[in-house]
Amino acid sequence: MIFDPLFGWIGLGLMTAVLLTLCLIPVIRGEGPKWKWFVRMGVVAVLALALARPGIAQKSTTEEYEAAADVYFLVDTTTSMAAEDYDGTTPRIEGVKKDMLELAKQLPGARLSIITFASTASTAMPLTTDHAAFASAVDVLTPEMSLNSNGSSITEAGDELKARMDSNAEDRPDNKRLVFYFGDGEQTASGSPDSWTSFAANIDSGAVFGYGTAQGGKMKESQPFGYGGLPGDTDHGGQNGGGQNGNGLGTGDQYIRDAQGNPGISKIDEGNLRQIGSDLGLPYFQRDGSSPVSAVYTAPKYDQQLVKKDGRVTVDEYYWIPLTLVFVWIAVEMVFAFREFLRLRSVMPSRRGGRGGSGGPPGPGAGNHPARGLVASGTAGSGQSGGRP
Repeated sequence: MIFDPLFGWIGLGLMTAVLLTLCLIPVIRGEGPKWKWFVRMGVVAVLALALARPGIAQKSTTEEYEAAADVYFLVDTTTSMAAEDYDGTTPRIEGVKKDMLELAKQLPGARLSIITFASTASTAMPLTTDHAAFASAVDVLTPEMSLNSNGSSITEAGDELKARMDSNAEDRPDNKRLVFYFGDGEQTASGSPDSWTSFAANIDSGAVFGYGTAQGGKMKESQPFGYGGLPGDTDHGGQNGGGQNGNGLGTGDQYIRDAQGNPGISKIDEGNLRQIGSDLGLPYFQRDGSSPVSAVYTAPKYDQQLVKKDGRVTVDEYYWIPLTLVFVWIAVEMVFAFREFLRLRSVMPSRRGGRGGSGGPPGPGAGNHPARGLVASGTAGSGQSGGRP
């Protein structure tokens, strides 16, 4: 048996304590039948049990169609991927997103994963057959902000890729492994890129895709909701080194600037990208948006088969049982309230009739109020002798 309180244990405890106190005070004061208040305390305890949401955990087995392929998308999210030289003036990262979605369509039922790398590498999405979730993860990919960039290596994702492939091979040892690399090849970290020749034996297919041009492109600063500077910024490169606070970032025209205050230019390094492809044993393609990715690469076809997936935990909740008892008592309380209403309604007309009728008792205070006494005396006199002079 497990519990998942609706308001948390602290909130549930406070609510229960308040309701029990409201029931206990009338008992101490002696207001109404005590048995009703004790029953109400019991109902509060039952309500608390319902709000604690008792349930029993159940392990379920499901079957899903799955292709015998694990696909890893390595995505460069450094600041340079915001350069506007894909398909003319489009940021490179937008071209990457478009190609990723097209490749996913070529691999129905395959398990997809996204590994991003900039200053560091991380798994943005672990392997999943949920292609809708993959599309959502692709949609939110953005380059890192220039202020957070400390230089990056184009092979930064190597350790993360190896760790993910080794771990997932234990789950599906017979699955084929595909690796797709998306980047511009710019090496801004000190030292040379690492060699990935050791990964080649573990990769069955894939490709390296390059984005950018030899002429390069300007980069708008990445923001949480798009590209460009913050609204209201008017600095056009600043003073003493260009940009606000001399950091080389001019936000007035929304473009990242170098130390001289000029727009920074990022250029593709196809030599580095070809070397990565050579290390992995994969072909290299430069992507400029002039053709769909299917024109340069076609993914292998993998048959889909039903795969049993154990270990998914579901919870059968039973809060409705104590909650039903609470509703039953609410119905009983409504019956009590209706009976009391009928009782009061039957008593009230007799009281009004007693005040106005000749045979009823005198109204409150009629015998001891001076003014009322005079009126009664005068009325009696006028009836017998014609009234006072």
